[in-house]
Amino acid sequence: MERIGKFIYSKSRLIIVLVAILNIVALASFFRFELDTDFLSLFTEGNPKTEEYDRLNEKYQIGEAISFLIEHDNSLLDEENLQSVLRLQEDIEEIDGVYQVKSFIPSEISVRGHIFQVTEEFIAHHSDLLEDFIEDKYFLTEQFLSYDRSKGTLIATLELDASAGDVVESLEEIVQNEERLTLSLAGNEIIKDTLWNYLIRIIFILPPCAIILVLLVFSLVLRNRKFTIMAMIPAGLAVLWTFGTIFWSGQELNLVTVISPIFILVMGAADGLHYTSHFIDNMSKYSDRRQLTVETLRFVGMPIFLTTITTMAGFASLTWTGVLPMRQMGIFVSLGIGYAGVLSLFFLPAVLSRIKLPPEPPQAQESHLTRLILAASRHRAPIVSGFLAIVVISAFYIPRLEAVSDQLMFFKEGSQIRQTFDKVEKYFGGALPLTAEIVADRGIDTLRDYDFAEEILDTERELERLPGVQSAVSLFDMIRGINEMVTGRDDYPESPRFIQRLLMQIDDEDLETWVSDDGLRMMIRTEDLGSVDIDRLEDFVAEHPDIRVISGMPVLFNEMNRLVVQSQIRSLGLALALIFIMLLVTIRKLRAALVALVPIVITITAILGMLSISKFHLNIMTANMSAISVGVGVDYSIHLISGIYYFRKQGMGKGESVNSALSSVSRPVLANAFGLAIGLSILFFSPLRIHMQVASLMWVAMVISSMAALLLIPIFYARRNEYPEKTDS
Repeated sequence: MERIGKFIYSKSRLIIVLVAILNIVALASFFRFELDTDFLSLFTEGNPKTEEYDRLNEKYQIGEAISFLIEHDNSLLDEENLQSVLRLQEDIEEIDGVYQVKSFIPSEISVRGHIFQVTEEFIAHHSDLLEDFIEDKYFLTEQFLSYDRSKGTLIATLELDASAGDVVESLEEIVQNEERLTLSLAGNEIIKDTLWNYLIRIIFILPPCAIILVLLVFSLVLRNRKFTIMAMIPAGLAVLWTFGTIFWSGQELNLVTVISPIFILVMGAADGLHYTSHFIDNMSKYSDRRQLTVETLRFVGMPIFLTTITTMAGFASLTWTGVLPMRQMGIFVSLGIGYAGVLSLFFLPAVLSRIKLPPEPPQAQESHLTRLILAASRHRAPIVSGFLAIVVISAFYIPRLEAVSDQLMFFKEGSQIRQTFDKVEKYFGGALPLTAEIVADRGIDTLRDYDFAEEILDTERELERLPGVQSAVSLFDMIRGINEMVTGRDDYPESPRFIQRLLMQIDDEDLETWVSDDGLRMMIRTEDLGSVDIDRLEDFVAEHPDIRVISGMPVLFNEMNRLVVQSQIRSLGLALALIFIMLLVTIRKLRAALVALVPIVITITAILGMLSISKFHLNIMTANMSAISVGVGVDYSIHLISGIYYFRKQGMGKGESVNSALSSVSRPVLANAFGLAIGLSILFFSPLRIHMQVASLMWVAMVISSMAALLLIPIFYARRNEYPEKTDS
């Protein structure tokens, strides 16, 4: 580190100019800024479940469906409400990109053998006839109208290649302008639009707030405004460089990677804090600026290097996962932490070697927490008992941990979008239905086969008896419903010619979305569908050869559950292995490498236990936390162990070296741990629920990992009988 320190001091001007140029290049990348809120982008290319989903949508030309929840204090079958719903339906049909609109109002009705088109004029004169038809004869009434008739749903299906964002914008304008009815929107595109608005708020509001929080914590530790800002500069520039890397490489930010800047800011600031803190401590010892730079790097250079690569390893372990955003976050944050480490080792010393320093260094007072740590470290039994209790309690709850993923997990309980989805599911089935494909090698001619139709109808009723399934509808049900409207008989017609006549009453464009050359589409509405229910559906498909496949967004989220559990095991194991190898190679002491992992194992156990106790469970965000905490939490062990060996090289004995290391390291370690937790507390104000969960977990991770490092590691070293190492010449 001595040669590096001398190089930095002699080339400080060049280093500062080079960093300035890179900052300009990174700033220029912001014209490529993009956000991605598509749920399918969470999967890696080639995932069989997503390919199956895409194949069905393409095969049956199924565009995204958006549900309108319609509410009124009175019955929606009142004349004025019928007029309002019909106008609403017509307004939606006129929007570019809308393929078709369906509601509880049919386009035409049959009255005593006469066919009448349903228009505003017809409703004005014969609303009673329309009401009777909807109540008694229309076979889709129960799908679109609640039992008390005060709530209804309208389904707008988009064209396959429609600009969904423009359509949603037009629909939201209709909702805002409606005066009589209470309207709400639900569907996959509504989730994407809501997430896009949330992500914009997150990216431009939360990182600046996180900077302010971390600066406040650092100012309490460093007690100097200039040094506080200097300590944050490496992390701030690392965020800028990371954005530059993301945007120049053509990548987009998504609901996981959007908080990468906060992780980089808060975690990357640790190295800047450690260097600046020890720089201040050394100002009174060394008046020569070159010697001051060299001695500070001699003490913290290797710990900064180690903490950088171990934190990078924790995030890099996420690249070994089938969940694409987790992989991207692992890459982006690893790069950011690496940038922050390089800037802390080179740019920060270069700047501090040239700026004007205060004549008297800030006097950092030993904090109450530091004194408490020193006092507590002498009481081994209570320390061991306390951490053992944490491990035992966590181990008791870990077997109850589950992977829970669905699109509404992103949103807080009281959010408008969650309330709307819950209402739609309660009265009409889930707003994200499943799609099944019926094996029909003869295509549309299969509908004329009475025996096959009866088999499929029986299969559908059997399917509806499964938990989580509210209804199953196919063309067979439509033909049966039209037959009841026309003849009054509630059965499937046997005559192929009569079936053909009934099919002519279905719009050709609508018919194309239900029929293919070798299959027929079935739509399945769900209610409280869970992972176990989806497993039963897969078993159902395996037992019924006439059903080729069942797919849809709930199935994709179940696939996400599987990938999340898989990635949790892989990334955690990889993170521990990588960090152990790095510690062994750099420290070159097997015992030190093993001791450094003890606080991390306790922290991981506590995180998993907290996930189960709080019922956060594993999802696309919380599954990352264990691997991340490995890389971050081990930093505290590294700083303390490095400090112990540093003071032993100065000729101190085992007890004295431990106390000196604790006195020197505990203040920046605690400042970093609580600064990181406080900085990430800004996620409590995120509109997304999963970000709030991350903030909660990081508090647990930082408090336990820092306290375990400062309280447990001294036990291993204070009890060791060995002679102090000689000071290097």
